[in-house]
Amino acid sequence: MQKAILIFALSRSPWIGGIYYRKNIIHMLLSNKDIVGRYKIIILTNKEFSDVFNPFYPQADIISCENGVGVLSAILHGVRCCLRYRVRYVFPIMPYRFLRSFGITPVSWIADFQHCHYPDFFSKEECDTRDKRFKKIAAARNPLILSSYDSLGDFRRFFSKKRQNVHVVHFTSYIENELKQLSEIDENGILSGFGLSAMQYIAVCNQFWKHKDHQVVLEAVRYIAERYPGLDVKIVFTGELSDRRDPEYINRLKEIFNEPSIRKRVQVVGFVDRITQLCIMKHSRFIIQPSLFEGWGTVVEDAKVLNKRILLSDIKVHREQMDENCRLFKSGSSSDLAIAIIEMLEDPNRNGYQTEDQTGIYAGALGKIFI
Repeated sequence: MQKAILIFALSRSPWIGGIYYRKNIIHMLLSNKDIVGRYKIIILTNKEFSDVFNPFYPQADIISCENGVGVLSAILHGVRCCLRYRVRYVFPIMPYRFLRSFGITPVSWIADFQHCHYPDFFSKEECDTRDKRFKKIAAARNPLILSSYDSLGDFRRFFSKKRQNVHVVHFTSYIENELKQLSEIDENGILSGFGLSAMQYIAVCNQFWKHKDHQVVLEAVRYIAERYPGLDVKIVFTGELSDRRDPEYINRLKEIFNEPSIRKRVQVVGFVDRITQLCIMKHSRFIIQPSLFEGWGTVVEDAKVLNKRILLSDIKVHREQMDENCRLFKSGSSSDLAIAIIEMLEDPNRNGYQTEDQTGIYAGALGKIFI
């Protein structure tokens, strides 16, 4: 019986990005012929996320559990899968010692170190929990995956200068199935449902969390409205206007959204499914990614696949991630972003450049861990 790699995708978190991250990693695992030749890929996930992983069947086996399973129950589900499928690696998971007693190697992942840079964006309990978890990972010897060299620098700075078996693995967005579905439906119908027309708006597609810095976009709109009132600017935001960690931040955003000069230039379409989000991104003039902090941004990778131009805040990870379709603006500067928006709108090159698919290169990096 072929040994297996178990992808642990059970989650109670509202952070859907973690699920999409696993999806992208699975795509890269399946793109590595050496890995596929040695291992079967097993995906353990909640029923609510099964559709995300269904495109991988039958190349990978998908095991669905009830939604909302607790930590202990999730671990027990994982152990059962390990025993049933002769699992050699589990990813991503804490470096539990009991796994090694079964001949299983846990592979850990840390998405980012945001709380180290912006502790005010978290509760003290959340900061303490993250510190405790990351220290355990730093003290272990099992493989650890980080998504960027920027994250690697943070790991060395805040948790361990000497820890070995640390690997940087960038990921690409795997949205081929979504694009196929999109091609089979009425894309203009999706847009018209929100009162939108193709190539007549700019897209911002982030959850309304403080570190995503929607405020700088709204302030840039205010800047444009005051100085260039005749300029045709419309910015469409996807995502639900909520942040459990900072409701007051959302209240401040709502106040800005309701300013007369801004209200007529922006639109919040709310939380939308993945197909709708990609449709809105695909038909935008360009995309803005204003984040103050990212691990390795999925929005940027989506934009690359869609060949969309994108305005990026000039944080380190965006500099690491950018390609020829990207333009940087000074992080947190509404005036710099406003000028960049104006210049992008005036750019006659309204389409992005075809970018090279990096999946094969990134998949090769996984071979150093799982082979």
